[in-house]
Amino acid sequence: MVHDWAFTDSHYILFGNRIKLDILGAMSAIGGYTPMVSALSVNHSNSTSPIYLLPRLPERAQGRDWKVPIEAPLQMWMLHMGNASEERDHKGNKQIQIQASGCSYKWFNFQKMFGYDWQSGKVDPWGMNEDKGENKLSSRLIKVSIELDAIGNCEKCCVSNLNDEWKQATDFPVINQEFGGSNNTYMYAAATSGVRQDLPYFPFDTVVKFNNVNNSIQTWSVGSRRFIGEPMFVSKGSAEDDGYILVVEYAVSEQKSYLVILDAKRIGETNAMVARLEVPKYLNFPLGFHGVWASKNSKT
Repeated sequence: MVHDWAFTDSHYILFGNRIKLDILGAMSAIGGYTPMVSALSVNHSNSTSPIYLLPRLPERAQGRDWKVPIEAPLQMWMLHMGNASEERDHKGNKQIQIQASGCSYKWFNFQKMFGYDWQSGKVDPWGMNEDKGENKLSSRLIKVSIELDAIGNCEKCCVSNLNDEWKQATDFPVINQEFGGSNNTYMYAAATSGVRQDLPYFPFDTVVKFNNVNNSIQTWSVGSRRFIGEPMFVSKGSAEDDGYILVVEYAVSEQKSYLVILDAKRIGETNAMVARLEVPKYLNFPLGFHGVWASKNSKT
């Protein structure tokens, strides 16, 4: 199963995940008793996670067999891609850097993902906040480094934290897409502040801005009993962080959604918020997962 993807100058990069199908669960789903997702589970028989490098152009397809994955040296469910880039040295060797969010195979459960309860049809965040030590139910930002020789053989693949100073659950990484496929300085993501003892990992209540050059971290958080979904970046200038962050805020006690507009440059400062716009009641969407900004000149 292939999940999320990103691209570099010469490759499309896809994360693969090894899953297995439970026949009895599938029969129950076919009968309408359970959702089909309940028949899927993570296959723990392999200690690695596959990453596929697909050539973007036919003339660059020489070398490695793109159908053979590179094996990342751990069991990790790769949730969402942030960015990927590659550099080639004078010998023709390549180093590929991938920024993404991931979580442990050891807890991943399709039915519990993001707290959705298929039986009630409601989002119940409690299941995402069970503490299981090192395998607690939380996602984190990671960096995957791949080194290829001149003919495409993988010489090294390793996984590390994107930022060792940030320990909170984090997902939905986003960048200024004008810098997609190249070395980027800034990345934004949704995260938990960690101050909610009853909901330490999910839902998210904080926008985090990472500086990948100096490893600094800046944050903006909502108030009590408020949560956010996935942030989106809107460029308005030539500098990488010259733009806005759009994010949906949900106020639990009010049962209202707000579109929050942040100045990307000022995240971490008291005046980071440019505007908060109330969403009409009939358009309420408590947790906004996935979106894209298209300017009026965009062909999207």
